[in-house]
Amino acid sequence: MKKLRIGLDVDGFLANFTAGALRVIEEVTGRRYEEVDVTEFDIAKALRLSAQESAAYAEVISSRRGFCAGLVPYPKARQGVRRLRELGDVFCVTAPWPNNPWWKAERDSWLALHFGIDVVHHVDDKTAYEADILVDDRSKHVGAWLAAWPGRTAVFWQTLHNTSESVPWGAHATSSWEALYDLARQAALGPHQPSLTTMEESV
Repeated sequence: MKKLRIGLDVDGFLANFTAGALRVIEEVTGRRYEEVDVTEFDIAKALRLSAQESAAYAEVISSRRGFCAGLVPYPKARQGVRRLRELGDVFCVTAPWPNNPWWKAERDSWLALHFGIDVVHHVDDKTAYEADILVDDRSKHVGAWLAAWPGRTAVFWQTLHNTSESVPWGAHATSSWEALYDLARQAALGPHQPSLTTMEESV
């Protein structure tokens, strides 16, 4: 089997940014929202915040030390990444929050603490990073990366906040860590080999 290079997004996939943002929004507005209320990437738009409320919540995150470090991992994410690391080297490609001077250092420490990941690229354009697999919860990132690296495995991670986005042509879509592992395992085998399931059944 081939040893893979696996690129992972962070917010919306490993880190629950939505939960952290909703705590800040409650501070700013006095109103409590649930994660199911966030049905698109623009949280302020999804919750119909006023322009003043939207600006205030964004400013709090930009100026708050410890916000990024305080985010919680999604359930099963740590176990899922641990399994992916059995198949190769895992790194992260993630966009930092604008104007937060502590974000990058906190994210690096957070990923090392929770996932043992020490290679982190802080960028908006993910197409520059070669991998055998990229997993991201934004359709535009998945589509652009797959166009830059045709023939690779691109996975659109489906969540509550991206249900309105379409799956890019040629990409896979899932919200299951088990399915993601199977896709990675097949990529490690190569396109012209039988799946491990078939191989195991034939023994």
